[in-house]
Amino acid sequence: MTKISTQIEMPEHLLSLFVPEEVLKYFELDTIIENEKEIMFSMIEKQDNYPKELQGKESVQDGYMNISIIQSFPTKGKQCYISLKRRRWKEKGGRKAYHNSYEYTSKGTMATKEFGAFLKRNSLTAIPCSIVL
Repeated sequence: MTKISTQIEMPEHLLSLFVPEEVLKYFELDTIIENEKEIMFSMIEKQDNYPKELQGKESVQDGYMNISIIQSFPTKGKQCYISLKRRRWKEKGGRKAYHNSYEYTSKGTMATKEFGAFLKRNSLTAIPCSIVL
């Protein structure tokens, strides 16, 4: 399906070309860092994404979890990474911390599910199978 974006939708559409939709559902772009070898999309968990244990309760943000970094498809000849900064919450007046958990990587890798599937498929194939000579 062809996606045509208006000028207002353009930044969101462009970001969706690099960051999986499942990540964009719960995270928003903070910064993009680029050097000669790598591109990093730094994402921060959305403010209104409370853990299910705290939904309907009065809660406050309690800092952040350690940053997780996953690898995605290379672009422009550079390694591409997505940095995920998850929020930590607690019930107002309480001490126990809560956070959301996500499954964005292929099992046993630090790659996005799509990139992991791509690597697995291509490691099993000696020659391109979709090219007709």
